[in-house]
Amino acid sequence: MHNTISKLIYDSYLGNIPTQYTKMDKSVREEAIRTELLRVLGLEKFEKKAFRKAFRQHKAEVFAIIEDIADQVMKDGLYQMNAFFNQFVEVRNLALGDTNSFYVETKNQLEVSEFSGSHWDLKRKRVDVGQEFTLEMKNYGIKVYEEIERIMSGRADLAKLVSFVIDAVERKLATIAQATLAGAIANLPTGFPVSGSYNESKIIESLQHTQADTGVKPTIIGTATGLAKLQNKSNVPISNNMADEINKQGYLTVWQGYTCMEIPQGHKVGTFEFIMDDNRLYGITGGDKLVKVCLEGVTEVEEINDGTSNADRTSEYTLQFRAGSAIAYSKMISVIDLA
Repeated sequence: MHNTISKLIYDSYLGNIPTQYTKMDKSVREEAIRTELLRVLGLEKFEKKAFRKAFRQHKAEVFAIIEDIADQVMKDGLYQMNAFFNQFVEVRNLALGDTNSFYVETKNQLEVSEFSGSHWDLKRKRVDVGQEFTLEMKNYGIKVYEEIERIMSGRADLAKLVSFVIDAVERKLATIAQATLAGAIANLPTGFPVSGSYNESKIIESLQHTQADTGVKPTIIGTATGLAKLQNKSNVPISNNMADEINKQGYLTVWQGYTCMEIPQGHKVGTFEFIMDDNRLYGITGGDKLVKVCLEGVTEVEEINDGTSNADRTSEYTLQFRAGSAIAYSKMISVIDLA
């Protein structure tokens, strides 16, 4: 990160306090950040009229600070620490020199024939090569606003504003991955789907078929509500430790020997409608990550207005970035629909 003030705000966001600020309490550290920002604007102290003039002259520098921080967050991949991202989402960042190119193996199942060893009369089966593809990139924008004068006067914290922007980027990336999974998973090869009234033996049988086909024990993934529905109908006896786990997170992380993983729920863009179906769970094996996400270029901040046209005198900004997503998976999965 080339900008000193950007690094200071970013480190504060992460809780990594630089050495020169370690002995300062939070309020003093925030004041030091504001002082650095005033220097960017060519000011020694905050005064309303002087600030408005300076901001009009130097707002590009302020935008560059926010862009710099958002770029670093995407490069560091903090959002990938989420368990769902870590196991099921592959991310390529073109700003790091990655290529917008993904490869998925074609599913091949070679049959082993028994023979006496005195001949080579075996059935042959072609091993197909996989498929390489690129993702279609789309523009995404996140609109935020804050009274910039409140930031510089000490009534609001720029680091907090930046953290809001960063959190919004992370939520947007998670939403992209969730929507891709929900929209495309119907096209994945499914084996022995389970639906209708609850039948625990049929659910386990479906999971066993997926394991037999892939050679790997599947993980049950779904929303916290869906996992809870599955487990609440089960006849599995609940110990005190299991009850504590359910009380803490709403579901068991292991059910009938199968690891359970939550897909964080999200809203469809512009609505309060959930993306993921709370009544549907999936049994998916590890290995290849089924959701592919690509980030292109760098982020960009644009001002929607200069703050003078809004009745509440707020400044509005849109942080934009480009991303593409797809689902690429050739292995069998289990689909469990809960009545």
